[in-house]
Amino acid sequence: MNDTKKPSGIFICHCGGNISDNIDIKQLKKSFPDSKVFDYEYLCSNRGQQYLKDEIEYSGLERVVVGACTPAKHENLFKKCASQCGMNQEFLKVVNLREQCSWVHTDSDRATHKAFSMLNSGMLRLFRAQPIEHESLPINPNALIIGGGISGINAALNLANSGVHTYLVEKETTIGGNVAKIGKIFSPERLVEECAMCSLSPLMNEIASHPNIELLTHCEIRNIDSTTGNFQVSIIQNPRYVTDKCVCCGKCAEVCPVVTENEFNCGSKDKKAISIKFAQAVPQIYSVNPEHCIEIKGGKCGRCREVCNVGAIDFSQKDKPVEVQVGAIIAATGFDEYNPSSKPQYGYGRFPNVTTQMELARILGVNGPTHGKLLRPSDAKKPKNVVMIQCVGSRDEKSSGNRYCSRYCCMAALKHASLIKKKYPDVNVTICYIDMRAFGLYENYYRAVQEMGVQFVRGRPAEIAERDNFELVVKVEDTLNQQLMELPADMVVLSAAMEPSEGTQQIARIMDTNLSEDGFIKERHSKLRPVDTSKEGIFVCGSAQSPKDVTDSIAQSGLAASRAHAFLSAGEISLDPHIAVADPGVCTLCGKCGTCPFGAISIEDEVKIDPLVCNGCGYCTSLCDEGAIHVRGYSREELLAEIGGLAEAGDTIVFASRNIAYSTIDNIGSSAQDYPSSTKIIKVPTTTIVTAEMIDMAFDKGASHVVFVEEPPDNQIGEIIYPLAEARFLGFNAEYGDRLHLKKAYIPHAKGLSDMFSSLEEVEK
Repeated sequence: MNDTKKPSGIFICHCGGNISDNIDIKQLKKSFPDSKVFDYEYLCSNRGQQYLKDEIEYSGLERVVVGACTPAKHENLFKKCASQCGMNQEFLKVVNLREQCSWVHTDSDRATHKAFSMLNSGMLRLFRAQPIEHESLPINPNALIIGGGISGINAALNLANSGVHTYLVEKETTIGGNVAKIGKIFSPERLVEECAMCSLSPLMNEIASHPNIELLTHCEIRNIDSTTGNFQVSIIQNPRYVTDKCVCCGKCAEVCPVVTENEFNCGSKDKKAISIKFAQAVPQIYSVNPEHCIEIKGGKCGRCREVCNVGAIDFSQKDKPVEVQVGAIIAATGFDEYNPSSKPQYGYGRFPNVTTQMELARILGVNGPTHGKLLRPSDAKKPKNVVMIQCVGSRDEKSSGNRYCSRYCCMAALKHASLIKKKYPDVNVTICYIDMRAFGLYENYYRAVQEMGVQFVRGRPAEIAERDNFELVVKVEDTLNQQLMELPADMVVLSAAMEPSEGTQQIARIMDTNLSEDGFIKERHSKLRPVDTSKEGIFVCGSAQSPKDVTDSIAQSGLAASRAHAFLSAGEISLDPHIAVADPGVCTLCGKCGTCPFGAISIEDEVKIDPLVCNGCGYCTSLCDEGAIHVRGYSREELLAEIGGLAEAGDTIVFASRNIAYSTIDNIGSSAQDYPSSTKIIKVPTTTIVTAEMIDMAFDKGASHVVFVEEPPDNQIGEIIYPLAEARFLGFNAEYGDRLHLKKAYIPHAKGLSDMFSSLEEVEK
């Protein structure tokens, strides 16, 4: 159906100069003499939205193209405006003039010309669009928190206190996370250090006794069925080999003959094969480490079972599958401490008296390996000189480090320096730093530590050498006076970076959420939606999202709980309408589409597509010889119209999958990188939907190259779709040769993609 005679309009957002600084809006408006074209400073503002709605109603518009920022930001907002005017949401299209035009092309003439082709192709595509009615489903009222650290604990209590039944899943045998290890937390208002466990323990006990919280410890999440608002979560609960009968008397540990490394005490060899992680652990149940237990490994022991008066030891326990259904998920999977052995110049792992701040926290902790006494690891003697080195693995451009600031390190060093000086005034403490970052009231704490006599040297040490009797020498240049120094040290403490935990990256793959360039779970928008992920109904908080201290983690976890509660309170969620549909009048029931890799299609007397399973990838459309099946919003007619309006001589036409691939291309603009204005992007469900007819259309219009940018094979969709997309590409490549290209998309590697786009233009030159 051709709707070119339907009243249509174009709205262009200036975006406060983000768009209008590089795109000539006046010239752009003149390029559409036969269309109604409007512009506004901020279309996403309340006044901008009202202006959009007023003009749609006043002018009787039935098709609208909005030239603004990426559709990932405000497409739903603008579609809602259209719906409020009685327009079907499919008749409004957002064209990405910011991330994919004005932010990547500084030449105004070229940016303006590209903007015209983008708006024009958007309108041509709209003329082929068909209305889609939205369906909705009820949202499961329960919530799931992944991670039992301070962020997960606070989020769970916030939700539970709001009446939400909440599952809290933790991989360790107890909740508490890293905060349980750090011993002391600082209070800059009062310039004192307070017991971390005194603040944490009441919250942990509240978790255990709360009627709305179901605590699942020693668990691993294996799979999440990504039906938004109705997530089916598969969990494996690992055996403790100790039942709930345990009264925590400790007799079993007393008789256990196996001594192992204590992960909680950062590797100190002071733990039995059966133990409890720390005294205040929740739940208060001992557990057996199967890697060290003689009985479980096939030997003869059983001493713990013999002395247990309540019969709590059960070596027959197996993995227990647990299935839960929830409407919202919060990822609070915490962080890992950077391994400084990647910096061999510091001798970590080689010199026994080189430790990290976390290890020092355990040494200074009253429940630590030295019961709170400052003793160096090599010989248990009190050190006279302690040197701390900042930014180990942070603010580091080398491949062995991380470019970001870990935020907490400066304050951790100041805290431990303060604790040492208060208890051991005769110990000399020196902090080697690049820049001390003590924001807000923390500046008062910084001054107080200076007044205690802690010395500060501005410079990153080049090397640590070990002399006789385990004595150390730190070689550093003081950049304030350009003097080379050799600082004597009995103990060196490395302020190691905060890195995404292994669990964070695993759970991101299971949830199919985007990661940032640094490997943390990426938020939807740093200002507008700072705890929302790329997946609706899934939220993130704490150091799973980025490096942060305890205070910020607690604050963000409260926001995540609030957003999750608001999502659940809506009661229902609209289904994604962009799924596959079959035309029974054309379908021959050949059954080819029944090979859907996600199992969304069944063939009976007609083709049936499950809207809860179908993710709209478009793979089935490439299988149908009759053209009887298509993805709503991505029909053959719509895509051909967009290609025809976009492609010009010398262009590179890029078909980008709509999730990670499209976000990666957006990230090029967000990162202030660039690529040629002849590179033009078409968003598709996945590149499996692209046909030879579409490729031919691009080349017939003069395009020099066609690029498929596909989801990487390390998420739930990508691991299935990428091999299919690759096989399809190879089939096309035999015909089109080096004019056709396939590229995986990883958001952290946006520059590699922009470099590829630039290299294709160089080939043409």
